[in-house]
Amino acid sequence: MFDFSARTVLVTGSTANLGFSIARAFARSGARVIVHGPTEKETHAAMAQLREEIPAARVEAISFDLARQPQIDEAFSELERRDLLPDILVNNAAHLGLGTSGFLEQSAEFFREVIEVNLFGTFRCSQLSARGMVKRGGGAIITISSLAGERAIWDRSGYNTSKAALDGLMRSMALDLAPQGIRVNSISPGYVWTERWNALSPEVAERRRRNIPAGEPTRQDEIARTVLFLASDAAPSLTGAGVIIDGGLSVQQVPRDLAI
Repeated sequence: MFDFSARTVLVTGSTANLGFSIARAFARSGARVIVHGPTEKETHAAMAQLREEIPAARVEAISFDLARQPQIDEAFSELERRDLLPDILVNNAAHLGLGTSGFLEQSAEFFREVIEVNLFGTFRCSQLSARGMVKRGGGAIITISSLAGERAIWDRSGYNTSKAALDGLMRSMALDLAPQGIRVNSISPGYVWTERWNALSPEVAERRRRNIPAGEPTRQDEIARTVLFLASDAAPSLTGAGVIIDGGLSVQQVPRDLAI
């Protein structure tokens, strides 16, 4: 759909699922793609898979923990040494905040851990990427947010809070970076199909589908194509936008099976 042959793209959390699909889409569009994960084993496996699927792909790998600022800073210093600072950053990695306790029982340490990864990690990656983009005359930053930023999920206070804060961060970056030629946008998915759907009972999977107006979870490649559009030059004034891709979940007052 787009030619990114002159661009370098970093996709955080791109060793599996949505992040990998986004990295694959950029590789197929000619970009030099940097896959990221917490360990070298995971990132090199993803890099090898992309190179096998797309023989002409230019793929590199970087590993760091988004909850550790020194690791983030060192990783970006390494990218600069390797002439791999991104023209396009996709903030996809996320701590899902899954636990067994609700708000009253949740530990402060766990809450802080989710915020460190989802909010501060995204902030720091964006800041370091943007500094390089300014020197090269512009770029694009796309953050994968969530409907949870506006509509909370039960027992996921850390995740909900982090995604709401990410939406605010996106708007702030869009304002501050627009004069520098850097466009900043976000995507908020609802249900996204992953292999985890195969582990659901047929009854649960059917109920989920029934409560999505479009009838199916959003496919990863649909989100990936939207990321490519936001990163492209097709809409040069599109910045500060939160794009919702959720099959209509967010426009209904209540799910269908609760409608009165």
